[in-house]
Amino acid sequence: MNAFFQWADGRREPARPHCQNHTIQIPKEEIPAGACALEIELDEFTAPTGSDGCFLVPNIRQNACDNVGPGGVIRFQHRPDGETHFGFNSMPFFAVIRDGKGVLAVVSGMSLEYELIVRLHNGTYHLTPRFQWEGEPDEAIELKLLPLDEPTYSAAARAYRRYQLERGACLPLRERAVRYPAAGEAALGPMVRLRLAWKPVPSPVPEQTLENEPPLHVAITFDRVCEIIERFHRRGIRHAEFNLVGWNCSGHDGRWPDWAPVEPRLGGEAGLHKVIELARQYGYLISLHSNNIDSYSISSRLSPEDLLLDSDGNPVDGGSWGGGRCRRLCPKAAYRFAEEDFAEFSRWNLYGTHYIDVLSILRPDACFNPAHPLSRREAGEWRGRTLRLARESCGASSSEGAWDFCIGDMDYVLYAVFKPDMPLPQFCDEAIPLWHLVYHGILTYNSDCGTVNEAISPDPEKMLRNLECGGRPLNYFYSKFTTTNNNWMGEDDCSCGTDEELDRCVEAIARSAEEFSKRSDLQFEFIERHERLGGGLVRVEYSNGTVLLINHSATPQQAEGHEVAAHSYLRLDPRRA
Repeated sequence: MNAFFQWADGRREPARPHCQNHTIQIPKEEIPAGACALEIELDEFTAPTGSDGCFLVPNIRQNACDNVGPGGVIRFQHRPDGETHFGFNSMPFFAVIRDGKGVLAVVSGMSLEYELIVRLHNGTYHLTPRFQWEGEPDEAIELKLLPLDEPTYSAAARAYRRYQLERGACLPLRERAVRYPAAGEAALGPMVRLRLAWKPVPSPVPEQTLENEPPLHVAITFDRVCEIIERFHRRGIRHAEFNLVGWNCSGHDGRWPDWAPVEPRLGGEAGLHKVIELARQYGYLISLHSNNIDSYSISSRLSPEDLLLDSDGNPVDGGSWGGGRCRRLCPKAAYRFAEEDFAEFSRWNLYGTHYIDVLSILRPDACFNPAHPLSRREAGEWRGRTLRLARESCGASSSEGAWDFCIGDMDYVLYAVFKPDMPLPQFCDEAIPLWHLVYHGILTYNSDCGTVNEAISPDPEKMLRNLECGGRPLNYFYSKFTTTNNNWMGEDDCSCGTDEELDRCVEAIARSAEEFSKRSDLQFEFIERHERLGGGLVRVEYSNGTVLLINHSATPQQAEGHEVAAHSYLRLDPRRA
């Protein structure tokens, strides 16, 4: 093993990590002043070109926006020298499979401050973690090396899951549902998100005021939400959760951190309470969408002291959304708003999976605001505290994306992967559902953006891909709300502008919910093994012994003595003695 500290001027000096009990550590007190990076070159994470095996990385996405992608496999093929950087490791581990054995490296210290570098040089592959930080590190750099019980990516997922459970980072859904019943009830049926109202996105008015605020588009009033709930009930849909998006003043992303008053053009607070009571009467879960990371200048609650500042002292930009130009809130400062908000929400008889936008789809930023400075680790902890507050106040909590720094504080993930069909980067040969293999049976989720509205899609692949990854169906009324990049959730969209549109969508969702009910019990099981058998056939094995054979191809396929029809699946349950 070799390790080197680096400085901004390019200087490098050898580091001397402590190695004991399969743990590699450099205490923070031994990190030299002024150093800004460390590379650790491990002999175990090298392999000659042409050898059997692979590297595994947890996230192949390489840009900073919406940075959750699938896991990746890098095989030791013959190809030109070069290197690829994987900078957004949404789960802090990497692995090597070589010589019929496997090793998992868990980044247990500075887990938000590193990238992975895959290098091919002179016929040898290297997988190198490179830690980078601003200011003074606030914790030790640490790696734990864990052996795999077999040389597969499923074994790597099992090993990391076991590590997370044994250290208490999260609980199995079966156990968590005892403590938080809403989380268990949610696993039995689809999530139905209803986007009620929104302003133009991107905003034509970057800095909005009460005088220049763009017009609000109202798609679903609270009275119409009640009609949707009634139709679900009449159709016999037993289990469903309704999550209201854009219920707040000025609709989706309207004036955060302001939400009050409840948007009058939808029916105001009285209309919202009518929705909540009707959903509860029929036994449906009901929850809200809120935002504790974005802020807009139109907000009456916002103060400059609340903003997240970068190392140059500038506010961190969050893009252009309904409220105009977005500036990120410091998660510690935002927690004050969360305490105020959930004190009110907890009185509203809500019972479901409260959704807080963005918190888990982006790596936490360090805050350099002198009023509340935070490291990345501390910023992540404050995001987790906010999700925990949502759970305690409303029943369960959720956010967008699959960074796992706050995994124990969440119950549902809105699209665990952002775009599954992204181009593979250099030195990546295959995308794999690594996150899903780790966290199925711990959280519920839909697999990726592309599986939204699988119920109404003419493409059976939407359902099959979500099924393969263990996802829960996600239906979205008015998923499209931007004038650019409007198809990240696909072309299929639920709507209710007419009764005919609503009836068509409810009927499709009912059929999807009935199909899901045949396998919803598997939401409480771990996925132990995922295998691509060739010919478009995938085998998924659960911890209770159930096997799903999923055929993505246009022709029937044979497996385990069974024929699987084209674009279909079979469930094989273990024989009982």
